[in-house]
Amino acid sequence: MKIGFDISQTCESKTGTGFVADQLIRALAQIDQENEYTLLPWFYDYRPQTLENATRIAQKNFREKVLKRFDDSESALRELDVIHSNNYRFPKDVSARKVVTLHDVCFMDCPEYTTEANRLFCYKGTLDSMMYADKIIAVSQYTKQRLLHFFPFVDDSKVEVVYEGNRTTLLKEKDNPQLVRQFGLRENDFFLSVGTIEPRKNYSTLLKAFKLYKETTQDTKKLCIAGGYGWKEENFQQKIADLGLSEEVVVTGYVSEEQLANLYRYCFAFVYTTWYEGFGLPVLEAMNFDKPVIVSNVTSVPEIVGPSGILIHPDQEEICAAMKRLAEDETLYQKIVAGEKERLSLFTWENTAKRVLEIYKGLV
Repeated sequence: MKIGFDISQTCESKTGTGFVADQLIRALAQIDQENEYTLLPWFYDYRPQTLENATRIAQKNFREKVLKRFDDSESALRELDVIHSNNYRFPKDVSARKVVTLHDVCFMDCPEYTTEANRLFCYKGTLDSMMYADKIIAVSQYTKQRLLHFFPFVDDSKVEVVYEGNRTTLLKEKDNPQLVRQFGLRENDFFLSVGTIEPRKNYSTLLKAFKLYKETTQDTKKLCIAGGYGWKEENFQQKIADLGLSEEVVVTGYVSEEQLANLYRYCFAFVYTTWYEGFGLPVLEAMNFDKPVIVSNVTSVPEIVGPSGILIHPDQEEICAAMKRLAEDETLYQKIVAGEKERLSLFTWENTAKRVLEIYKGLV
């Protein structure tokens, strides 16, 4: 079997979809030395500005191909049995069987959280995929439910739920507390949140909750937000200043893998106050490092956390109260960490890769 795999989202600064594509193809390489894979850094109409960071697999059944045309006139595409898209793009001019991973439909559920251009792009790719793809991979039961809500004409069996895995590679990054100190943070003395700064992440409410926390406790802990700027949050630093938190809140911008690993390693706890997630990889990443998580009880997040962690409605009072509970109750802190270790065993990239490989085989 010859498989084309979209790695376009791994080429530049990786965010959620890039990490998913990277981890999945690495896991497929671990379990599959027989089928032939063509890695596609230019995918359909998307041309990353650089290929420097693109995922590469040094294995005899893997090759990389940069294609200027994306149709059957390219022999490399014409030879494929299956092609897997990971970025809301549907390769309509390719005759191979088509698998598309759809991460969420936030652009339809909550259009106010994104731009008009992004909504149109995501809607077109999702509509084409739901109508014409041979198989849709949804990353959570919640995502599948919402897809079938908006596209009720699609047969339930066409959409497969395949959970993402737990990115254990971060644990291998060098232990280096200096990477935390360079942001003005002290070890085990800050709350951490990770993700692109955009409206659906609900960081504005997190800031208000943290202000309430500082006003009602004597705690010296800071808040660290690790992530690059997305859309509609151009005035985020001004929001911090207006709340009088400029000395208490650290915004790192986009961080390297080593920096991120050490932020997880040395935070006190992880706080994820999002309004909408298709899955929520950072929650698993924090649990990797034995950190208790405070998470929103919305969309797919309860599927991931299960009975472990503290699930809250993401308003400032509940966020603040959860922070206080962790800071004041060591027994609760350790109980949550113990429960998370068991939960992590449900999410492995090996299991994800096996499910995806079964889907490929079922189409050929």
